[in-house]
Formats: sequence, structure tokens, C-alpha cells
Amino acid sequence: MKQTMKYTVIALLAFALVSCSDDKDGTNSPTVAFSFKTNTSSINVPAGRVQANTLEFTSGTIRLSRIEFEAETDEADSVEVEIERTIEIDFATGETSPNLDNLVFAMGTYTEARVELEILDENSNPSVVIEGTFTDAENETHPIRFEFNSGETFEVEKEGRIVFGEGASVLAEVTFDPGVWFAGVTREELSAATKNNDGVIVISETSNAEIFDIVVDGLDLATEVEITL
Repeated sequence: MKQTMKYTVIALLAFALVSCSDDKDGTNSPTVAFSFKTNTSSINVPAGRVQANTLEFTSGTIRLSRIEFEAETDEADSVEVEIERTIEIDFATGETSPNLDNLVFAMGTYTEARVELEILDENSNPSVVIEGTFTDAENETHPIRFEFNSGETFEVEKEGRIVFGEGASVLAEVTFDPGVWFAGVTREELSAATKNNDGVIVISETSNAEIFDIVVDGLDLATEVEITL
């Protein structure tokens, strides 16, 4: 039977848990796999903001230093699996290096689950770099790049009964959507943005800082997502 529930997603990360029977590794323990989806389609936001088909991000890299998946029972006992290493996500494909499949987890019935992602912050190089194009009111296109460098942690929480049965495979899916991040930016602001020597509109802490602040505020917004079990 299909059940649909809504959960709060922190920091604009859409999160899905899908549980199904799978015993391909020859063991009875459930496994957890992480998957990432990225929105590379043209941004469509309400009138007065960046208009449809005017801003599109299609490539880039997101680097994480840690991923944690934790589940809690009615008795407040918790089980977690954690990966602490550099994880690189290809924005164009959502593929990760290394692969994040088949992480063994404990069987049980849980009432709350949480995924925590920490952005890599090891030096001055940005850990989030996404690139695309901005089309202005004259229908001219301009290359654009967003850079973000912070050890910020994004957390996705879910409440509701979920059973990790024998041989189950659980998918934790996170979506990065720059369309939501840039929802507070107007076309006029982007048209007036400065370019670097290569003709690229760079949105970073040191370049077009006012736009950057708006986008970073967008990273802190909360939204809802439907979860199908």
C-alpha cells in the first residue's frame, strides 16, 4: 500500500526515502544508499523575480566532507551510519565520487530519520561551484558562476514510521535546486551585475556580494517534500 507523507526539509534540500526488498549482497542486513539529484532546468519563479528561461545552471561540483544517516526508535535509541571523507558530486549528473551504496544498517522500526551533509571547508577554494547562463531582457546570454565556500551543515529530518526489514534497501535521496536558491534575485539585479575579465558573472563572497547574500539567505529557507514509502 502506498502512503504519502510530508516532511520538513532544511536548507533547500529535498529528501526521499524509498524502502524495498533487496538481498543482492547475500546478507540479511538492510543497506542504505545515498543518491543526489540536481535541478539543471531553467528557473521558473513568480513574476517580479527572475523570469522563466532566463537563468539556468547546468554544470559544476559540490564537495562534502561528511554525510550522516541516523534513525531513532520510539525508545529514543538511535542507529547511525557516517561517512567522513571528501565526497565530490557532479552537478550535471548527480554522480558521486566515491560511490555511496550498500552501507549496512540495523534492522528495526524507526520513528524518525535524519540526513546531515557537511560542506567541505579545508581552504579558500569554493566547495560549491555551479555554472550556467543568464539570459537578459534583450535575449542576450551571459555566462554565470556561483561560488560558495563554507563548512555549513545541511540537515534533512523526517518523522513517521519506517521499517528497515530483513534484506531491505533504503535510498536516501537529496536534491540540490539552485532555482530555489536564486528565487529572491531579480532580473534587474543580474543585468546590473559586474563581470570578471573573462566576461563571467561571478556570484561569490567577494564578487557581486549583494546578490551573493540574497542567494545564501535562500540556502537557509525551509520547504516541504512528499515522501512515498
